[in-house]
Amino acid sequence: MFINLVETDQIYGHRHDVPGFHRALQEIDAAVGRWLKLLRPGHLLILTADHGCDPTSPRTDHTREHVPVLALFDGHGSRRWEGPLADVGASVLRWLAGRGAPGLPGESFI
Repeated sequence: MFINLVETDQIYGHRHDVPGFHRALQEIDAAVGRWLKLLRPGHLLILTADHGCDPTSPRTDHTREHVPVLALFDGHGSRRWEGPLADVGASVLRWLAGRGAPGLPGESFI
């Protein structure tokens, strides 16, 4: 399943609605808590963003801060990963197909 929580970006981030952004994050956090209870062995959960959108920035465009990548899967070992968004795609491919794809960008963190 792929979910795009576009309101966090469009309604709150670009409109500089810090209280709304905060409420949206609280709702997302509560939902993630429920999702974690549904995960079973063999499941993969990845939470990330495609770009930054700091609601306190004076600009209305995307901002350039790093975005989080939070992943939970068998054998994750609570390790930290920093890399480009292409790494998420490479990781999902490895998870689903059991292999990488030479020539495509990204490095699997799985």
